[in-house]
Amino acid sequence: RMLEDPAAKAYISWGGDGREFIVTNQEEFAPLILSKHFKHSNFSSFVRQLNMYDFHKTNRAPRSQRGTAQHQLWIFSHPRFVRGRPDLLQGIKRK
Repeated sequence: RMLEDPAAKAYISWGGDGREFIVTNQEEFAPLILSKHFKHSNFSSFVRQLNMYDFHKTNRAPRSQRGTAQHQLWIFSHPRFVRGRPDLLQGIKRK
């Protein structure tokens, strides 16, 4: 639902092939978007939850190139999280 929310488009979107999603500007994403969809607005907790359901961060920037939280891209994927395929969601299980 978060990815379909028009208010969230500036902060979270599908990747080009629909097999990953991208979070931009985590400092604004957390209080503005997470708090609408979850009981918290903690980005680290959001990432932990993704990891618990076997999502993987796919962009690996060297430490020297990471920059500020405001400019980082966080790209996550899961084989069963695909744009336009809600039928696959039931296969996403907690580890």
